[in-house]
Amino acid sequence: MKSISRLWFSDNRIHILTNDGTEYSQPLEAFPSLMDASERQRENYYLWDDNTSIRWEEIDEDIHISNFFTPEKPNYDNEVNRLLSPFPWIDLAKFAEMAGMHKSKLDRFRYGIWTPSADTITKIKSTLQAISKKMAAVYC
Repeated sequence: MKSISRLWFSDNRIHILTNDGTEYSQPLEAFPSLMDASERQRENYYLWDDNTSIRWEEIDEDIHISNFFTPEKPNYDNEVNRLLSPFPWIDLAKFAEMAGMHKSKLDRFRYGIWTPSADTITKIKSTLQAISKKMAAVYC
């Protein structure tokens, strides 16, 4: 059974070396909590589950070795990113909460790691509309 023998970060990627000498990596966009974390937070992890899982207590993130076996590639040219990019001032954690999802899920949609359903796109658009109505009410 493969297990993790080493972990490191470079070039906005997380890398692991397995006990059989195989190196895997993923872009940090695949794990938004790590992307948002400081270098100190990223380095504060431990291996568990027979060295097949990684845990970051401070940022509440767990990654299993199997998450490295299928390469992920960010694609910023997607509908969610196009909807949110014009508003860089939006607090995305609060926005995600308003839309009924965790920020890391919203981030995976923004980075093109996951593809949202039509219902999710509708929720995101509805949340943007709700924000714009609240802002308009202030100026009316």
